[in-house]
Amino acid sequence: MDKAGNRGREIKKPEYLPTYVSDFDKMIEAGGIERGSTILLSGGCGSGKSMFATQSAYNAAKRGEKVVYFSFDEDPEVIKRRVYNSFGWDLYALESEGKLFMQKVDPYDISRSIERIVRGRVLDSVVKSVGHTPPPSEEVTMPFHPDRVIIDSLSALSIASSDEQKYRAYLKVLFDSLRSYNSVNMVITETEQVPERYSRSGIEEFLVDGVVVFYNIRREAVRTRAIEILKLRFSDHMKKLVPFKITDRGIVVYLEEQVF
Repeated sequence: MDKAGNRGREIKKPEYLPTYVSDFDKMIEAGGIERGSTILLSGGCGSGKSMFATQSAYNAAKRGEKVVYFSFDEDPEVIKRRVYNSFGWDLYALESEGKLFMQKVDPYDISRSIERIVRGRVLDSVVKSVGHTPPPSEEVTMPFHPDRVIIDSLSALSIASSDEQKYRAYLKVLFDSLRSYNSVNMVITETEQVPERYSRSGIEEFLVDGVVVFYNIRREAVRTRAIEILKLRFSDHMKKLVPFKITDRGIVVYLEEQVF
């Protein structure tokens, strides 16, 4: 047997799914996100996180991917109506074609469910047994095997959680569960406009496979939006802040321009 213990074992070639958001994929050497990866979309209010995720979901579903979108904040009907009126993205049609599934989930239901899971058990044992942990909530349903999963947002779940240790245990369960689908997963979290840490608890960025940070930077009377790939485990990537705008086509990334 060789040093890696892989003799006779087929090493599966990784598959990368583009985000389909403007030129963002050109910022990644691999050209997309590796299947089985969970990416944290982090940034302040109005920085473009949810827009990025929705644009990616729409374009992926249009190309035949199966996409699941769980909202912990807004009613999916509001999201669908807004993006149709603003950008002409018909999420209703994609739902009717069975390519997209959107569901609102009450974060307090999720929090109560994880508390039931850990009640009477040592938290370490929960973390060690994530592969055998029951689904965190009966309210969360997966209608098909997804190519892409979006969760918007972890911040709502963090607020609903009564105990930081239980919240961390739930994150471990959640992220391991997402990876089991071999899908590309995007989870959204709120931070300061110019963050020094990239999630509310400070642990999410260490559990995920990549962190994409969205900025809405103010200089005097002007704000400029920018995007940065802070962390990516599976590929080299561009290491600078790249400006972008939200237009009538959605997010447009300007790779050759400088912030301010």
